[in-house]
Amino acid sequence: MHRHHVDSASKLKFSERDISSSIDAPFQLGCREIDTSQPRQNAAFIVLARNKELDGVIKSMTSLERHFNQWFKYPWVFLNDQEFDDTFKQTVQQYTQGRVEFGVIPPEDWGFSGVDPDEFNEFINSQGDRRIYYGNKASYHQMCRYFSGKFYQHPLVRKRDWYWRVEPDVEFFCDITYDPFVEMEAHNKKYGFNVMIHELYYTVPSLFRETKAFAVNRKIKPSKLWRMMVKNFRFSGGVDDKDYDMIKDRKQILKKVEDEVAIKKFLEMPNKKDLSGIDDGVLDQFINKARQLPRLHEDRFDYEEYNLCHFWSNFEIARTDLFTSELYQEYLQQLELSGGFYKERWGDAPVHSLALAMMLDTKDVHYFRDIGYQHSTLAHCPGNSKLNQLPYTPDEANANNPFFQSYKPNAPVVNGVGCRCKCPLFHREIEDSGSSCLKQWVRTTRDNYNPYRPLDLDHFRQKIGSRMDRYLKKGGKLGRSKISEGL
Repeated sequence: MHRHHVDSASKLKFSERDISSSIDAPFQLGCREIDTSQPRQNAAFIVLARNKELDGVIKSMTSLERHFNQWFKYPWVFLNDQEFDDTFKQTVQQYTQGRVEFGVIPPEDWGFSGVDPDEFNEFINSQGDRRIYYGNKASYHQMCRYFSGKFYQHPLVRKRDWYWRVEPDVEFFCDITYDPFVEMEAHNKKYGFNVMIHELYYTVPSLFRETKAFAVNRKIKPSKLWRMMVKNFRFSGGVDDKDYDMIKDRKQILKKVEDEVAIKKFLEMPNKKDLSGIDDGVLDQFINKARQLPRLHEDRFDYEEYNLCHFWSNFEIARTDLFTSELYQEYLQQLELSGGFYKERWGDAPVHSLALAMMLDTKDVHYFRDIGYQHSTLAHCPGNSKLNQLPYTPDEANANNPFFQSYKPNAPVVNGVGCRCKCPLFHREIEDSGSSCLKQWVRTTRDNYNPYRPLDLDHFRQKIGSRMDRYLKKGGKLGRSKISEGL
């Protein structure tokens, strides 16, 4: 049913290409006949909101109920660090036929208990002085820390196998005519995302250091998902590979190996006074190497650096036990001890993403490309599929509800995946933005993906050394052999 090629050579915009592979593809192209006879998963929509955000909550509920939950009737769970008032409770229950539950976040889970208040305020104010995005807002630090950890321990979340995180004031643009929770379970997927973008560097300057240290201590083997999140600068491997740092081009690496072998042979010469058989370039290389200072990289550890890509966590459909697992809880504990949730402005999105990169592989993650979604100024709205466009029929209970009436969707397009999508007239598609990380996702999930293998320096040293010996025996001049050009 799904297409298994990437239009990489095409002139189409990224959002107009087919990016499906055998690793990941939409669960449904276009629409599916609504089938509510199958059992529901143990799942719920989870919303963190305050009483004053009621209007934004209504907007999100109305949109998601119209496009999905009017048929499947999953429960809604609302969490707040304060009690919800009666107006909030009574109002939200009018916008769904599903069950509604309300929970209060304990003060010890919401606040930074155990942290010196003066130290906390000093770091928060410092981030404000440096104009770090939301860095001077204590409540934002609390929210990010909560969503990173204690969120999953709340009884109303923990008792579910699956959750769909929903923010106030979001909008959905396409009909979802299948059950995402059921499909995730059926396809052995554990985490689903809708937007993948770059983080702002100065919000997480030490997060990767803590993550890499944890991965090394736990001897976690890198997966393809890890490689998608991390830049690897190990372009060559072997003895003294640090001398080849940042050299990616094969020809340049082999030329440097040849120069290195030539210097070694010069140092082994019994009579260094006679330099007539040596090219001046060899001597220059020898002198320059002696003068070089080692390169230092603040954020690179074991040749790896965080590329700042992350799954935008305000939309998540995921298994709860990913984040209640022993491995994740131990990782979270290390992050807590570092103080990064207040000393820096760590968002839950990069925390989740780096944790998933340690725990999962790409085959475990699903891109909900067919779900149109907008939060704040970022929007994704797919083209409609040319296959399976079916008429819209509301649930019987909503037949006369004006919010649930039919509208004219966008026309189907080549490589479209959506069902009855109606995109905003002037929306800027996040897939086509320079801040999107979808290209990394496609590169890593394509069927012919092969991770880069570092060039074996020791192998080529031996090979070049043998060829250079033969060249010198024939009267060649050290440093002019150009052996590497033939390899």
